[in-house]
Amino acid sequence: MENNTPIKIADLKILFEIFLSKLNSLDNNQSITLDKDLYWNILDEELYDPYKDPVGLTMGSLTDDWEFLQKVMSGERDMIDYDLYKLAAILRCLGSKEIIAKESSN
Repeated sequence: MENNTPIKIADLKILFEIFLSKLNSLDNNQSITLDKDLYWNILDEELYDPYKDPVGLTMGSLTDDWEFLQKVMSGERDMIDYDLYKLAAILRCLGSKEIIAKESSN
């Protein structure tokens, strides 16, 4: 089944701005511990094909992902599209931390 739903760049910016607004309400000195490291990585061809069981599983590392992204933040390297996979893996892990829910309840 194909999905041709267009996503406007403006809409992505709005979502990121809402997320950043939530993060901005948190104390900058606060940190979040990634208590897990390794995760399953599924190739795009298999991830988006629900009719076949994935066989090309690889392992990813949140620690490695964060180290790569820190180089982007420090200016040692430019961000590339593939870095979004690394950021997405970290954001997925953070999604279980309820950082926004904790902020909203204060």
